[in-house]
Amino acid sequence: MTKSPSPLLDARVVLQRGDLSLDVEIVVERGETVAIMGPNGAGKTTLLYALLGWLPLQSGWVLLDNEIFEAPGQDQVTSTQDRNLGMVFQDGLLFPHLNVVENISFGAEKEADNHDLMERLDVLPLSEKYPAELSAGQTQRVALARTLAARPKMVFLDEPLASIDLTARIDARNSIRSALEQSLAGALLVTHDPTDAFALAQKVLVLEEGRVTQFGTPDQIRSQPKSRWVADLMGWNVFHGVGHGSSVTLADGTQLATSESELSGETMVMISPSSVALFLERPGGSPRNSWLCRIQRVEHLDSLARISLSGPLDLYADITSDAADELDLTPGRDLWVSIKATEVRANTILGRRH
Repeated sequence: MTKSPSPLLDARVVLQRGDLSLDVEIVVERGETVAIMGPNGAGKTTLLYALLGWLPLQSGWVLLDNEIFEAPGQDQVTSTQDRNLGMVFQDGLLFPHLNVVENISFGAEKEADNHDLMERLDVLPLSEKYPAELSAGQTQRVALARTLAARPKMVFLDEPLASIDLTARIDARNSIRSALEQSLAGALLVTHDPTDAFALAQKVLVLEEGRVTQFGTPDQIRSQPKSRWVADLMGWNVFHGVGHGSSVTLADGTQLATSESELSGETMVMISPSSVALFLERPGGSPRNSWLCRIQRVEHLDSLARISLSGPLDLYADITSDAADELDLTPGRDLWVSIKATEVRANTILGRRH
């Protein structure tokens, strides 16, 4: 178990569910929101269900606010209803026969406090409406208000924004963030959307095939992906080749210089699009990672331009839109590409050394 000073949640969940073998250790500090991300079937929702007590552990422990729910050698397991945990499902699961106020008041500890909570989540104008009259975004805000009104020590949210359209999603995200920041509860948020994760959470846990492959701040996830799935999600360039010392040879013979020194065998290489430098003429100094490439597409998003390039390496480069206009970057044009060795992240794939 963790030795950090009194976290809100301290758990290790080990269980088998069908083909999924789950082994996850997780710590959530007080007042902290942690997003759980990963591909389908990675075990994200299974982890929540185990923490809630809906699935039995094969081994591990669950401690919430220093209270032991499950632990090695402990015969008695705390039931779900006694864990003081709140759950918000993707579809809200409101009581259809109760209006908004009645839904939120159901199970609430202090009805007098619900006015401020409803105001933070922007559901006061909906007080007399019934679930059938609410939009998807309104339903999720009411569901969260109902959960927080019960004053749980921790809240779990399973894809709470998945069914909300993009326009309403921004408002719902802002309301949820405000409510979580002002609540004393910590939160676990399962989501497939990195925008939701980065906007709502202080930490992100990446789960793949039942194991944690990365845990860190949104900035760490964005700038230092530890797996192919995270790199793809962040739009990084990913290649596979064979490592020899400080270089990696790709299948077509292209060599990439890195700042590593002990690469050996099958190696994964990841390069941030923002690390790809573009030049109209061959850069001086004969850098090792330099190739002539051709522009395939130029896509603008706000102040950023993403350049799709083909050549010895097919890759993406991100530069400012102003720089793209200044360079007159158009499809079909040839450009020199340069990448510093220090910007090439290379990791030998364990178990596949030559």
